[in-house]
Amino acid sequence: MHRWGQLLVTAAVFAGVAGCDGLETADTDGATDGAGGAAATPGTVLLLVDVNPEPFCNTVGVTGVQLIARRVGCESGPPAPCTLPAEPTTIEGDLFTCPNTDPSTLMGVEVGQGGRYEVQTVTEFTTGESEARCNAQGGDPEIVVLASEVEVGTVTMLDDADVPCP
Repeated sequence: MHRWGQLLVTAAVFAGVAGCDGLETADTDGATDGAGGAAATPGTVLLLVDVNPEPFCNTVGVTGVQLIARRVGCESGPPAPCTLPAEPTTIEGDLFTCPNTDPSTLMGVEVGQGGRYEVQTVTEFTTGESEARCNAQGGDPEIVVLASEVEVGTVTMLDDADVPCP
């Protein structure tokens, strides 16, 4: 389990112990944006997607689903003022295996550099093949992460939308 997943569990336990008084406690380990109490460590941005495992796991031959990110561009648009590799590095995030009967699973991937990212939900099959679909922010599959967001550690909630990957 990734560090933020452990923070989610800790936050959920704390919320259950603290009761429902409508007050939020300050998070000193990172910034939150109301995404289920998830926190990002300064120096990273946590990209989250709320996924319904049922459609994935009800598909014959699916073994699991993983969230991944790839830095596909510079923070500011083209022309690129930065150097990018010919093949973007894959940053692996959370995964779940099938069968999975949870009605909703919060999946995340941490990135540590400003830029433009493509975040994909990748379905793995028993045949060894995989199928990817892009997630979006406001309908845009190119997620812009600012260096200033990385510096303070923010959480960004993405849409669980099946949008075409660029």
